[in-house]
Amino acid sequence: MLPRRNSAALCALVILAGAVWCALPSSSTSDDAQDHHEYAAHHDHDVAGTNGPNVNVSTILNAVGTPYCMRRCIGRLAHAAKKMLAFNETTARFQDMCGAFVAAKECLDKRPGCGPRHVYDAVTSGMEYTCVTKRASFDRIEPCLREHLDDILTTCDSSCLLRGNLSALSVAPSVQMASTMGGNLLMVAKHLPPFCTAVHCAMPCILTRANAVCPLSGWLMLDSVLQPFDKAAALFDKAPELVRQLVREQLSDKCAYLFDVKSLAEMRKGKF
Repeated sequence: MLPRRNSAALCALVILAGAVWCALPSSSTSDDAQDHHEYAAHHDHDVAGTNGPNVNVSTILNAVGTPYCMRRCIGRLAHAAKKMLAFNETTARFQDMCGAFVAAKECLDKRPGCGPRHVYDAVTSGMEYTCVTKRASFDRIEPCLREHLDDILTTCDSSCLLRGNLSALSVAPSVQMASTMGGNLLMVAKHLPPFCTAVHCAMPCILTRANAVCPLSGWLMLDSVLQPFDKAAALFDKAPELVRQLVREQLSDKCAYLFDVKSLAEMRKGKF
C-alpha cells in the first residue's frame, strides 16, 4: 500500500479537470452524516436535459476517496460540472459552474482542516484559470461560443466518445466497489487508459473547430484543460521512482503522456 503522501500525488495525476475532483481519504468527522446528505442531494438524480451516456460523478468522487468533510462544499460544483456534459447551453452552464466553483472555494476556506487543499486546488486549477484568471478573456468570446460550442462539443464527442468513456468508468464494477470501500485509487487507475485515449482525440478536435469559428477560443479552452496536467507533471517529476513506475504500469502510454512536461508543451503548440 502506498504512503498517503504518494497517494495524493497519484490522485492529482489521474483525474481530469472539470470532470471529477479528488483528495485523500480522511478520518470521519461529527458532521459526516450531514455532509453525506447534502452531497448526495446534488448527485443521486439524473440531470434534466442531459443527452448521451449518464455519468455518475458521485461514484467517481467516492472511488478516489473524496473526504466526507469536503463533500458538503463541492456537491454543487460537481453537479454543475455534470450538467455541462449535456452539451446543451454549455456557456450558460459554464457560468453556473464558475459560481459553484467560487462558492466551493469559499466553503473550503472556512474548513481548513478538511483534506489536503493542494490536491483539490491542483485538480480544479483549470476552473481557477477559466473562471478567475482568464475570466475577462472568456467573457469576450462567450457570445461567439454561445452560438457554436454545443455543436462543436457534440461533434467531437461523437468521434471521440469522451462522455461514453467517462460513463463507462463510472459504472465499471471495480470502480463501483472502490466507491463503496471509501476509495481505492489503483482500482480506478486501471480503467483510465480508454478515457485518456478519448481525451487525446477530443482536444485537437475541439481546438481546431473552436478556433475556426471563434478565433483564439480553442487555445484558451486548451490552456484551461491543461492546467491540472501541468501541476500533475510537476508532481510526477518529483515523485519517488516507485510511484513513477506504478503510474506508468497502471496508466500505460495512453495516459502517461498527459503527465510529461515536454508533451504538454507540444500540445500547446497544437502538436498532439
